[in-house]
Amino acid sequence: MGLSNPYVQVLDIEQTLAELNATVDRLRQERDDLEIALTTAVEHGDAIESQLEMANRQLQAEVQQRRQIERQLRDLVATITQKSRDLELVLQTITEHADQMDLQWLGRYIESESTARQDPLTGLANRRKLDETIASEWIRARRQQKPLAMALCDVDFFKAYNDRYGHQAGDECLQQIGDIFRNQVQREGDLVARYGGEEFVVLLPDTDTDGARRVGDRLLEAVARADLLHEASPLGGRVTLSIGVAATVPRGDDEGQLFAEVDRLLYQAKQQGRNRVVSGTVSTGDTHDGRIRPN
Repeated sequence: MGLSNPYVQVLDIEQTLAELNATVDRLRQERDDLEIALTTAVEHGDAIESQLEMANRQLQAEVQQRRQIERQLRDLVATITQKSRDLELVLQTITEHADQMDLQWLGRYIESESTARQDPLTGLANRRKLDETIASEWIRARRQQKPLAMALCDVDFFKAYNDRYGHQAGDECLQQIGDIFRNQVQREGDLVARYGGEEFVVLLPDTDTDGARRVGDRLLEAVARADLLHEASPLGGRVTLSIGVAATVPRGDDEGQLFAEVDRLLYQAKQQGRNRVVSGTVSTGDTHDGRIRPN
């Protein structure tokens, strides 16, 4: 028993030393980690501080921008409120003095709008009115799937007429032709317009090719009956017309297709000797290839 005690004490001492060595190693590792962390903090401290400063500046800029937007919104609300009050005052004034208002201004406005869509020489619709009407009638015909027809009319050898009789006489001739067109095309919804120079357009809603052809023939005959002198014309010394007529049931969005076809048919009428009507049917839609089917 006495011999075993020193042995046990030695074992205890060795175990204690081992524990102390492990503790020392752990402390050394912690010291090394702290030294690395301290070195890293020292080396990158400036970068971290710079990042923090940049973030702070961005935050301040965002706050300033938000405050500026809030001020602008407050100003906008104040302006809208003032405008609303002004409008209420105007409406109140109009309501209180409606019986005293000068209606001449309204009449002048209506007259100016009408004049803006009227050809000053013939009194017919002008190009602007024609374009507006074609656009609206195209949409209506496409929605209802009904035909829309057009006739493009040109006074034959009109340059020679002006050269022979002068431009004033030429204007008077166009006025006479305009009167003939107005008298011959009187169905509600139809439109007669002076397209430019000696060209006239007749727009015929809900009219097929045969019906439009009859209108063209009627115009041709009416001009012939008027017996307007044109000594510079090789066609009997009288004013005559060449007319291209086409009709379509719209499917696409391009109403310009119809005018392109009547323009081409008018060219054919001139090529065939003038003083005549050439008609055709337009194929419209997304797969339109621009071809005409003459009658």
